[in-house]
Parts: sequence; structure tokens; C-alpha cells
Amino acid sequence: MNDDTLEFFGILHWNDYSEAQPKPFDVVEPDFVEACARAHESAGFDRVLIANSAHRPDSLPIATWAAAVTTRLGFMIAHRPGFIAPTMAARMFAMLDRMSGGRCAVHIITGADDTELRADGDYSTKDDRYRRSHEYVEVMRKVWSADAPFDHAGEFYRVEGAFAHVRPQAGIPIFWGGSSPASIEYGARAADVYAFPGFPAAALREPAREVLTRARALGRAPALLTSLRVLVADTDAQAWERAHAIQDRLIAEVVDNGRFPIRPGETRRAAIERAKAQANDGALDGLLWAGITRVPTGRPALGCLVGSHDRVAAAIMEYHAAGFSRFIVSGYDPIPDALLFGEKLIPRVKALKGARCAKASTSSA
Repeated sequence: MNDDTLEFFGILHWNDYSEAQPKPFDVVEPDFVEACARAHESAGFDRVLIANSAHRPDSLPIATWAAAVTTRLGFMIAHRPGFIAPTMAARMFAMLDRMSGGRCAVHIITGADDTELRADGDYSTKDDRYRRSHEYVEVMRKVWSADAPFDHAGEFYRVEGAFAHVRPQAGIPIFWGGSSPASIEYGARAADVYAFPGFPAAALREPAREVLTRARALGRAPALLTSLRVLVADTDAQAWERAHAIQDRLIAEVVDNGRFPIRPGETRRAAIERAKAQANDGALDGLLWAGITRVPTGRPALGCLVGSHDRVAAAIMEYHAAGFSRFIVSGYDPIPDALLFGEKLIPRVKALKGARCAKASTSSA
């Protein structure tokens, strides 16, 4: 993969949901899927991630719906090995890739939580699952490339005469994520793009170096991706005003619903102030702020980069300097934030990269 390229990905949910404006998970909004996909395409995003888990709707129908209403936007389709045959999965993804004009990519979700996996009847260990995922990818790639039926006999899969009449347009990229030793070991072998969570850039340098070192020893050169929640505005003050407004709303919610209990004799206002103090204590690392993540809503949340468009663009370039070239950037209001990023943030990051490349070229001349 061309690691000199910057690519930006959004997130596509099946309804208009974010941690800051939750919506019941059983609500399905096809019109939102269409509008959100089109917004990301018009904003210049390269792909959207469609996530997956033991309880989420399957990602492939969402991707298929979105592909039908867009022409350029790519899809990073989260997929969990082990529940259907890799040969069948390969044919499904190949067909979507061909029908969408080569816009399909697969994000392998091996699963770190044993309890969650049991909801789908999987009682394997994490190490077993990573070996299985690696073999699963191996079989899918054979299906995508074989011009004649083939046999495969491995630890987890055995097939005879496997073949697909319809193969991908030009190959399907494999994304792989995780930070455990097993994830890094097998991801270095399998990933076209290795994905890390949105930790501070300095904290990602060593694990990124390990993935690349292992991959290069195998003659491979995966790109690196990280996922960043972003709160931006024209000025730092405006961005922080929005960040604290979201946090205030969520803190009031958890105090009122009992997730942050009011102490005996304590007023609601005092409980809110105590919750805010706890959430903000040591929550800022550079521009990466965990003040929303720490509010105990019961909904998963990430730390977010908070600041002006220029400051956040510069922060993203710190990740680029650490070797990252693919970025999932998402906000707290899916469609308006995607359009805002496309108008003001992504062009700034690309301009900074262009200036850096021009400076390096001049220095080396």
C-alpha cells in the first residue's frame, strides 16, 4: 500500500447515533444511512468504517445500502471471522467489490472480549482466535486470486475445490487491529493496513514500530491507521466551549439517572461539580482530552482532540510523523461534523503534509 498517501475515514452507523446523542440501538434509519454516506462522499472522505460486534447489526447490508447511493466512497467493513466459512465470506465481499466498482475493504475483528464472543457461541481463546483469523484471511485471499479450484487444509479450515466465479476488481485491502502480542504477530503477517486506537501519538510510536519491523522481516509493508474523535471550531475557545457543553449534558444525565450517585446531604449541583472535577482531573494530554470518555454513561467513548482547525490539523500531523497515513476522524454529530471536517480540517492536514514534503524535497536537493 502507498504509505505516502493520506486517507481519511468516517464512521457509518445504522441510525443517527453518537455517544453524546444516543438513540435506541433497535432503531434502523435507512434514510440516515444514505444521507450520512453521501455527506462523507461529498466531504472528500476516502472510506467509512462500518463497525461490528456480537450485538450490532451485520455490517455488510449497511455497506451494500450505502454503496448503492454513492459512487466514489469506499467502505471499511468490519467482519468477525469464525461464524461463516471464509470461502463464503470471500464471495460475499468480492461481489460487493465488483458491484461497487472496487470500493470494498475488510476490517478483521478478532475479538478481545471472551464474554462478548460467547453471545455468538464462540468459546475459543483469544490466541486461538488470532490464529484462526490469520488462516481465515489466507483462505479468503486464495478465493480472491485463484483462477482454478483449490484445496486447503489448515488448523481451522479444510476445503476442497474452493473457487469463486466472481473475484474482486483489483484486490480487497485487509485491515487488522489490536495491541496484544498475538494481534501484532498475526497482523504483521496479514494486514494491508494495521489499525491502532486513538492513543497519544507518542504512545503509539513503539507498537507501530514493532508492527512495521515484524512485517518488513516478512517482506511486507502495511500502512498504519489510528482512530481519532475530534471536536474542532474556528478557535480553541469555541472548540472547548462545545466540548464542555457536551460534557455538561452527559454529566447531568448520569447524575440524574444514578450512574454517578448523589451523596447523602449533597445537592444535585454539588454532585454535578464533583463529577466534572473527577472527569477533568488529568484528562488532557496535549490536545487529546478524556473528559467525555470519563463520564460514566455506560456508552463506549474515546478521548477526543479538541482545538481549532489549525491546531488539530497540526496534532494529526504528529501521528503522521509517527508513521500513520490513515485516519478515522469522527465527531459527535455525524453528518454536520463530517461536512465540517471535509471543509476545514482535512484540507488543512493535506496542506501541512504538502508543505512538509516540499520542505523535505528542498532540503535533500
